[in-house]
Amino acid sequence: MKKLLLIGAILMQPVYGAKLPASVDSELQELARFCRLLGGRPHGFQQAVERADLNGDGITDYVLDDSELQCYGASGSVGMFGNRNGGGVTIFLGRADGKAEKVFYYSAFGAKIDYVGKQAKLYIGMAGTYCGQTPESEKRDGYEKCSRPLKWNDKSRRFQIDMQTKRTALHWW
Repeated sequence: MKKLLLIGAILMQPVYGAKLPASVDSELQELARFCRLLGGRPHGFQQAVERADLNGDGITDYVLDDSELQCYGASGSVGMFGNRNGGGVTIFLGRADGKAEKVFYYSAFGAKIDYVGKQAKLYIGMAGTYCGQTPESEKRDGYEKCSRPLKWNDKSRRFQIDMQTKRTALHWW
C-alpha cells in the first residue's frame, strides 16, 4: 500500500518549477498526464513555456511550444507532442488579475520570440502556401519552410498570422 501511495504522489508532482497561471498549468498537467498514461516520464516542460509581452499591454503572456516537450520511455511516444515535423503552438494572454486565457493555437514548425524593440514579437514556423508557394510547386519541390510573425488584433482579442509582413527563412529549424 505504501508503495502505491508513493507512486501516486510521484505521478501527481508538478512538471515544472516556476508558478504559472492556472490555465497554463492545467494545459501542462494534462499533457504530462497523457505522457504518464503511456508509461512515460515528462521532461522539458518548463522549457516549453516562454514568457513575453506579445500584445503591448505590459502584462506577461505565455507561449507553449509542444515541440519542446519530451516524454521519455512512453510507448509510441515518438513525436507525441511535436517534433521537427511540427507541433502545436499555444498562446495564453496574461491578464492583470494574474490569470491567463488561451487566445491562439496553431500547428506549426515551432515558435521563436524576437525581443528586439519595445514589444516582443512571436514568429511561428510555417510551410507551403503560407510561404508563398503554389500548390504545383509544393507537389514538385516539396514544402518550403518559413516563419511569419503574429499580430495582435485588439478588437477581436486574438492573434493573427501577419501575411502582410515579408516572410523570412525558417532559420531556427
